[in-house]
Amino acid sequence: MCGSFRSNFLDEYLKHINNVHRADPNFDLKCGVKGCQKVFKTFPAYKSHVYRYHYKNENKSSNDGVGLQLSSNLGSIVGCMLCNKKNIESVKDLTVHLTEHIRNGSSVDCPVKGCTYSYGVASSFTSHISRSHRLNNLHVLKDEYFSQHDSPTSNAYMDDNNDTQADYPCTAVVSQGNFEHSFLASFALSLLKLQEMCYLPVSTMDTILSEITSITELSLDSLRHNLINILFQNDIDVNILDQVKRIFEENVLQRSVQSMKTDYLRNRHWKEQLRFIKPIRISLEKNSFHQNQYFEYIPILESLKSLLSNVQVLHDVLNPLPSSRRGILVDFNHGNHFKQNELFSTCSHALQVILYFDEFEVVNPLGSKRGIHKIAAIYFNLANIHPWHRSELKTIQLCLLCPNKVLKNVGFGKVLEPLIYDLKILENEGIIIPNLTEKLYGTVAFVSGDNLGSHQIGGFTESFGSNVHKICRFCMASPEQIQTNHDPNQFELRDENNYKDHVEQVACQPISANFMHGIKCDSPLNNLKYFHVTRGLPPDCMHDILEGCCRYEIPLILQKLEKGKHFSKNDVMRTLQTWKYGENDILTKPPVPKSLTSIPASASQMWTLLRLLPLMLGKYIPRGHRTFEILLILKDISEIVFAPKINVNQLAYLQSLISDHADLFIEEFPEQRVIPKQHYLSHYPLHILNFGPLRSTWCMRFEAKHNYFKILSHRIGNYTNICHTLSTRHQRMQAYLTATNHTFFKSEEEILSSSVVLVKTLRHEIQEALIEHDINDLEITQISKMIKSGVVYKAGMYMITNYSADNDVEFSQILGVYRRQKLESASNADLFFVLERQKSVYDEHLRAYEVMNTGNINVCIICDLLDSYPLDEYVQVESKYVCLKHSVINVSVQD
Repeated sequence: MCGSFRSNFLDEYLKHINNVHRADPNFDLKCGVKGCQKVFKTFPAYKSHVYRYHYKNENKSSNDGVGLQLSSNLGSIVGCMLCNKKNIESVKDLTVHLTEHIRNGSSVDCPVKGCTYSYGVASSFTSHISRSHRLNNLHVLKDEYFSQHDSPTSNAYMDDNNDTQADYPCTAVVSQGNFEHSFLASFALSLLKLQEMCYLPVSTMDTILSEITSITELSLDSLRHNLINILFQNDIDVNILDQVKRIFEENVLQRSVQSMKTDYLRNRHWKEQLRFIKPIRISLEKNSFHQNQYFEYIPILESLKSLLSNVQVLHDVLNPLPSSRRGILVDFNHGNHFKQNELFSTCSHALQVILYFDEFEVVNPLGSKRGIHKIAAIYFNLANIHPWHRSELKTIQLCLLCPNKVLKNVGFGKVLEPLIYDLKILENEGIIIPNLTEKLYGTVAFVSGDNLGSHQIGGFTESFGSNVHKICRFCMASPEQIQTNHDPNQFELRDENNYKDHVEQVACQPISANFMHGIKCDSPLNNLKYFHVTRGLPPDCMHDILEGCCRYEIPLILQKLEKGKHFSKNDVMRTLQTWKYGENDILTKPPVPKSLTSIPASASQMWTLLRLLPLMLGKYIPRGHRTFEILLILKDISEIVFAPKINVNQLAYLQSLISDHADLFIEEFPEQRVIPKQHYLSHYPLHILNFGPLRSTWCMRFEAKHNYFKILSHRIGNYTNICHTLSTRHQRMQAYLTATNHTFFKSEEEILSSSVVLVKTLRHEIQEALIEHDINDLEITQISKMIKSGVVYKAGMYMITNYSADNDVEFSQILGVYRRQKLESASNADLFFVLERQKSVYDEHLRAYEVMNTGNINVCIICDLLDSYPLDEYVQVESKYVCLKHSVINVSVQD
């Protein structure tokens, strides 16, 4: 894991992992014993696996008891007596292999020592094994299943590169001082993990350590007493007894517990040994009640240095995503705002800081404490980090926590002052990163937030009602104008010049100018050199579409269709209740509403509902129904907006969809007002051109960060100086997560279930497809379930593989996920899918593809897929349908 330890002795390797790495964040370890490829996320799981499959229990004399030693067969190769197959990894794999021999007509003897049964029926053999034997250790096998390996028995652990002991001298023998230092470091990290990752109050930690101390002392006293009695009975020299006593008195665990027994001692150690960035309390003038006002600021420059000290983060910064193919937008650095930014366009390694502002409640917002403990928070992230890693909550850093009432009293100018000061240093002077020869400069790329938060931090009016003349931060549209006009070209767009003019007018005539232009004051962020709010406050598609348009329009559509006698309320409830969601969609299964007037779903649940509702209710609605068409067009809009890759040629089509959607809504619901979030959609094509896909700017992952503070505040139950408590605890958690340089990001690939299979046992069509793609291995690893880049893959799911000549999406169903074994290193080229191509027909009314098997089997590696997101199958009236998660780029028009 760390790359600094090498040993040919499994015992020493286990000790090293236990002493040094068991508390590492994102523990991710491949077994490595005799080529074993299993991966483990916790040390107890790894230890249990080693004990079960790579150790043996050897009964010794009664004086020695039963001890764990290396198996005598561990240096041997497990092979099959009936064929030439060798290097069978486990007893389970041997059982599967022998079962295949029986199915091929051979008779197989039970492989367990002392068992004389023989079987010619596979089911009888497997039943006998499961009922009569527990095949979890190599030592239960008959000796004839082993052929001795060239290496000695003691060489139980060999790393993946087959490094010899001469190349990497064994570092297992360490001095007592080094051992104690490693033990203390691991112990302190374990306590930090326990406290911060389990949200434990300080008082609970004190109790745990107190109990550990008591139990340890009792255990050691008993052990010392028994050992001294045995030595005394065997006439051992008195001096030896004294040495034994001193050993117990100097126990490393006791000393470690003593050095960590109080919160002060623990904090001192964590600050000294880890990258802990202490929050700074910024005091402000007293309020009208003569009460002290303050907020907590975590220096962003220090946070950036800590984040960039991790080799994985620094690698992403120094190796940005390549420029996309002409006309393809993948991330922020492909948009116009990035290209037009003076710093980003001239410095390839410039830090692209994403700020996020929002306010959240740490207590029940409906209770008696509503609003009292409301907190304003600013987080930041780096757009330089790969989009998948950027979605991990640990990469989202805390920048500022301020009581909402303090923010309202003093305003953004005072609260943002230390942040603006540091950002100016980042722009003009840069920061120095260890082991990097040049300074890194940076600035704010954009500020994410919901509409209220973006208007607050941007200096715009915070009301969206009809009493405000200008409600949009992108253009000069009024509430009355958006009711009938939804062409963005008909409105004057905001820019730096008219923003500055409006701010000057507000300064002279605060009330009338504020009403006329929708601006309250100049934003403090405009003091930055390379940033301005008119081009740095992107829309949030999560709030605008999922929590805006969907939440507003879907109940209206359902109520009107119910009044039209197309279905009843019970039909909708029953459909939602009995719908069989696929494995991907069931994680965001929408709730069954109590009425059709509102749908209390989260953003992710609403996304699933929007995708599947046409397929669920399409059978009740006649084709071409105008009201139902509003829902279908909204689904089309969401597929493009939520796509991770967008072709600029799609933007004209998106603009027409948004225009049609607005026209149809006004036509079908003339009594309903067009809400601001519906108007914001009209600007989306331009925003996508400027910011890239809007998934890179939405608030979905930032809002998930709020949960940490909500859970923690509930656990500690103390709201005195709550901002200080939450910010300090968060920084301790970040210190734990950045404690090591090799496990900050999650592993991009996680094999949940796999087994080795003989290629000749696979279906004949699959064997032919493998041979056609030059895969001639005798055996391969069959993966039952895998997570790659946060996405689950398993047999039965559908992948988008191509577009057909007439622009229909081509789907393929996963028959199996496999990995070649003989290649030296695991890579995307080793991992491949066996797919069965499907004929697909698009149903406009259901907004889904009907798929039919063709029997054509193909082999494909994951990077060659048109889209990497797997889709679930839904059966309706004996037909199989697949619903897109988002639109995909037609390769025929990419250039």
